[in-house]
Amino acid sequence: MGLKLPTNLPPLDSTDSTPFAEKSIVARIFALGSTATWLIAEYDPEEKVAFGYADLFGQGSSGGAEWGYVSIEELESLKFMGIPRVELDAHFSPRRFAECVRSDGTIL
Repeated sequence: MGLKLPTNLPPLDSTDSTPFAEKSIVARIFALGSTATWLIAEYDPEEKVAFGYADLFGQGSSGGAEWGYVSIEELESLKFMGIPRVELDAHFSPRRFAECVRSDGTIL
């Protein structure tokens, strides 16, 4: 069973003209036992590729957090002793990117 991303995610590249601070973040994915977190703004369900903001070390801009593409299949393949390592935050409510991060780029 894989990550069940919301069906209302905008298609890839459809929000290119929207400034990053104003982009709507529709899903949040996190790695268990880690600070790695992905905020998803766009998604191609056929290719299973998402576009969003990734903070892999919980250090925001100083730790290399950035906008980019991520393979959902690759995230789904991350397992420890057969147990998936990434989960979709079931309690996340869509909001603007600016409402999801601190001024240093760390994810709230």
